[in-house]
Amino acid sequence: MDGRTSPKRDIWSPVPKKKGVKAYMLKTEVLIIGGGALGTAIARGLSRYKVKAILVEKDVDFGWGSTKANMSIVCQGADSLEFRKEYHRTRLVQESIPMMESLCSELDVPFKRIGELAVFFNDEGRAKYEKMKARAESVGITTHQFIDRDALRNMEPNIAKGAIGALYDPNIAVTDPVRLTIALAENARQNGVELITGTEVKAIAKGTDGFEVKTSQGIISTEFIVNAAGTSVDKVAAMVNADDFVVYPVRGYVAVLDKKVADLVNHEVHARLEAPGENNIITPTVHGNLFIGTPMKLAKRGEHITTKEMERVTLSNGRRLVPDISEKDIINSFTGFLMFRNWELGWHECVVRPSRNVPRFINVSIGYPGVSAAPATAKEVVRLLSQEGLKLQEKPDFNAYRKAIADFSELSDEEKQELVASDSRYGHVVCRCETVTEGEIVEAIRRGATTLDGVKFRTRAGMGRCQSGFCLPRVVGILSRELGIPPKDITKKGHESRQLLFESKELIEGRR
Repeated sequence: MDGRTSPKRDIWSPVPKKKGVKAYMLKTEVLIIGGGALGTAIARGLSRYKVKAILVEKDVDFGWGSTKANMSIVCQGADSLEFRKEYHRTRLVQESIPMMESLCSELDVPFKRIGELAVFFNDEGRAKYEKMKARAESVGITTHQFIDRDALRNMEPNIAKGAIGALYDPNIAVTDPVRLTIALAENARQNGVELITGTEVKAIAKGTDGFEVKTSQGIISTEFIVNAAGTSVDKVAAMVNADDFVVYPVRGYVAVLDKKVADLVNHEVHARLEAPGENNIITPTVHGNLFIGTPMKLAKRGEHITTKEMERVTLSNGRRLVPDISEKDIINSFTGFLMFRNWELGWHECVVRPSRNVPRFINVSIGYPGVSAAPATAKEVVRLLSQEGLKLQEKPDFNAYRKAIADFSELSDEEKQELVASDSRYGHVVCRCETVTEGEIVEAIRRGATTLDGVKFRTRAGMGRCQSGFCLPRVVGILSRELGIPPKDITKKGHESRQLLFESKELIEGRR
């Protein structure tokens, strides 16, 4: 079944232990730790070759870490204005730019080129962007151009009146990072990679012929390890003394606006405001909502909370770009959480290299912009594995294509009628805000969704104005029916995140 992860026990070989207790073991050539955009891209890259590979992810689904908390922007040519050409990250981002659109096309993932406007309000602001434009040209980016006040107003009618111009980059695009990650995982599995979710790495032991990795499900014996564990990348590396790098946790706030105000901006727009660190980004998404983001700042690991102060700063800065933004239009918010290297020096470098201490152990940590750099990073890691001794032989039957779940809301009337005729469940709209049907939800479950968030990120059920106020009970019911488990066992995102604590009768009868 497309994209479904392996059952946790039937792929594990039982190993007798003392006192009759069984452990479970798997053997592989390459173990990839982490199921975000980078880990799944690497898995898909390896699936081109006759290599036995396993990917383990501690969450119950893919892309739920740093990948999920993302502004959706890719093909970030203008970001190289911030990066120097000698930095590894700059090269990975630049090499990924021409690869991203074709990758999304192969995997049937939304991709939209929107362009970027770096807005300035005075001559001093323009001077800063002139330096950045020159830096971009030094790394081979020649598509940027300055536009004046009239041209800016024509492209963005709602921009603040004080803006006098902008630096325009036509290359900027958006995608759906979680859908891209799920698609990469599905395609990797189509081509032979084993995917195991809900499995956390607990310890790693180095042996003469490779590694023994203790997980929450059993032991995995592997010759090579790719550590793409996201916000836990340093912790995983430290398990085997491969942590010859330093990363810092940072976070930023992102507000999600209602689709009804989608026409406030047409491009990704941002500005460097006078106060340090107070710049904002406003961007369209492929699904019609707008995102407003604040710059990232140092934080405690795992500090995912949002606050009213974050919202206040975001709205204040956003209104300096687009005055018509209203707090009434915010339907949700989240924190972006990443690990950066050399934070005190700026967003300059990344970690994509074998450990200097432990052979055949490759650490992968981009920080920002990880999704944008994923295609080239995957190629780089495959090359590094080969240098470390992995034998690579291309598969003649590699299939680069994967078909997405039908998006009923995007189909023509004729296509909708045809789909309903083939399966009547597509005629039952479950999520009214996003026009998501029962047929789409059932297909999402067939492909591996076992939670409310698993359904949401595959179909957008629950992402509309009411934020699942209407459709949640119906989605719970469908999950319960299709998975064959009680509604009380349905969770939001696995583990202990149950939505229903008890039945009404249990309260009435005093059993709870």
